[in-house]
Amino acid sequence: MAGGGTAPPLKISDVFLLVGVTLIIGTLFIQEWDQPTKINGDDGLYVGTSQTFNDDVIKIAVQVENESDVRIQIYEDGEEVKDKKQLVSSGDTLEEEHESNGGELEWIITLEEGVDGEVDVDISRAYGLNFLPYLLGFAFAGYGFYRRTNESAELGEILDAIIEPEDEAKQD
Repeated sequence: MAGGGTAPPLKISDVFLLVGVTLIIGTLFIQEWDQPTKINGDDGLYVGTSQTFNDDVIKIAVQVENESDVRIQIYEDGEEVKDKKQLVSSGDTLEEEHESNGGELEWIITLEEGVDGEVDVDISRAYGLNFLPYLLGFAFAGYGFYRRTNESAELGEILDAIIEPEDEAKQD
């Protein structure tokens, strides 16, 4: 410690609990807390990419503040698979989704000049790989809890010891 004091050593059960809970909460924030991206038609195209597996589903929602023509284009491995252009009223949302065959997806959103809007892109994974960090987090936390309960059970036993003075012969 910085002040020259001592602290008890960190138990391995506490480390496993800390890592497990951090994985669970961190994954929750990273995967589930997404906010729409604000875009402006004056800035040009809004382009995004993602790497997908077979049967992953991408959902794109575009909401505009003023009436505008909105165009959503989706490309998979460089080949256009969706192209939707529609007049959207103020405050309404245009949605498009695509089931991927696996590969690199690219989406392009186009708004008219002077129009503000928000884009929300969600990808639903078919194989559930986004649940892997949760499983690891619960495994680490569970193991840490298991170790902690075993450590407390072991510390609950009172061990008696007889302390005898050392022989004087051994001291010489």
